[in-house]
Amino acid sequence: MLWPAESIYDGTWSSGPPPDEVVDFEVMREMGWSWQELQGAPWYVRRYTWDLLLIRRQAEQQAQERGTRRSSA
Repeated sequence: MLWPAESIYDGTWSSGPPPDEVVDFEVMREMGWSWQELQGAPWYVRRYTWDLLLIRRQAEQQAQERGTRRSSA
């Protein structure tokens, strides 16, 4: 489990979707949920929470890249 997580976090992951354990960890961390709260959430809530987190992270990264380009111009 550690190798996939390290690969995902350093940006070298290329094996498709992340393992469920990484997704669960990220959702729990971001939402402040305990393991019991995560397990009690319906699967579709877990899924759209993960999807929304990815969309937000992508938007934040794009905004940061735009800011970097502006400051170097």
